[in-house]
Amino acid sequence: MIYVEDVKDIFKEIRVLIDDHKDFLCQLDGSLGDGDIGITLSKGFAAIDTTSLEYGEKDIGTLLLSYGMVMGEKAPSTMGTLLASAFLKTGKQFKGQEHLTLNDLVTFLETMIQGIKDRGKAELGDKTVLDSLIPPWQTLKTSSENKESYQQAFEKAYKSADEGMKNTINMKSRKGRAARYLDDSIGKQDPGATVGALFIKGILNYVTKNQTKLETANTKG
Repeated sequence: MIYVEDVKDIFKEIRVLIDDHKDFLCQLDGSLGDGDIGITLSKGFAAIDTTSLEYGEKDIGTLLLSYGMVMGEKAPSTMGTLLASAFLKTGKQFKGQEHLTLNDLVTFLETMIQGIKDRGKAELGDKTVLDSLIPPWQTLKTSSENKESYQQAFEKAYKSADEGMKNTINMKSRKGRAARYLDDSIGKQDPGATVGALFIKGILNYVTKNQTKLETANTKG
């Protein structure tokens, strides 16, 4: 089971990865966008970390809603807005819920994806963050149906996310500022898809460090 403190720590792991890859993200974004994605998201996830420290309730949905609000405020950029929409939608989905099963995490990713689609109007193959979120969601769904452990599930999910991210190199950008580059966008890895892969990697990192605790809680649940 995943509880509110686990959610906080998962987002802390994601923040570490975003900070570690800040310059690389900006470099990727410089080829297809404004070149500031690493900086703005670093600010956004730092604000989320502060929100976590101040949040004392058990309701996971309300926590995610607050994440969406601070991301939208502190990272006023295309990717910041997309993630804010995703977190707000997941917050509404899980309002009042105090724990998440692996199947709930499938729903979490699905809801994130829908929030991003609603805001950005993109689909799989448009060279966006969805190209590294939809494949791991599909993989995670299968893992949940097969009753795999959190560790097994997220190892496979991250592999799918990484493959999806790398697949964007040979895609043409169809959405956002990057779309203006047309064929010139081919051969360049999408920064948004890179963020998506880092997001999944952050969850995997947390699961790897806490697999015994998570599986024990899952058995009790």
